[in-house]
Amino acid sequence: AVELCTMKILLINHYAGNPTLGMEYRPYYLAREWVRSGHQVQIVGATYSHVRAQQPQPGDEVVDGIAYRWLPTPAYQGNGLGRMRNILSFMSQVWAQAQTLADSIKPDVVIASSTYPMDIWVARRIAQLASAGRTPAQRTKLVYEVHDLWPLSPIELSGMSPWHPFALICQSAEDAAYRDADLVVSMLPKVQQHMASRGLDLRKLAI
Repeated sequence: AVELCTMKILLINHYAGNPTLGMEYRPYYLAREWVRSGHQVQIVGATYSHVRAQQPQPGDEVVDGIAYRWLPTPAYQGNGLGRMRNILSFMSQVWAQAQTLADSIKPDVVIASSTYPMDIWVARRIAQLASAGRTPAQRTKLVYEVHDLWPLSPIELSGMSPWHPFALICQSAEDAAYRDADLVVSMLPKVQQHMASRGLDLRKLAI
């Protein structure tokens, strides 16, 4: 008999949804398959996202074997200061709960997957805390999932200046993700040149 190696997976996705809430669906369907394979999955998301049809209530719930934690964040419209406050609220709460998440879940893998790249900072912190006391071979792995190339996408599509404060913050986070992640995954098929130009060792990239 083959013994399966089960993992504890923590996925941070600000905009995570499910069939009841609406988009984003990918976190749900990935997590559902991981659970079916015997893994434990915790998704951390925000209570407000502009892409959902319905917003969840703050707190913990289990959907199809997937543990969700919804952190309360303010509503917003558009891409102005309201959305920035929403992102900051979510990030600060995950940062504040980093030790609790590391201790309670003891994740083997932490995935940063929130479209914007700044969640790499909180994911990295949780991975470091969860790795305490483990051997190098056992340490928690850090995975960065690329949805869109930020800040390149808002610069090219929305005319944002590369020197805009938000673009500079995104650039700092993107560079940190390519430097510190154990694995970078993306469905974008032609990102190699850009990622390499920002410091990614392409041996860590999986398309």
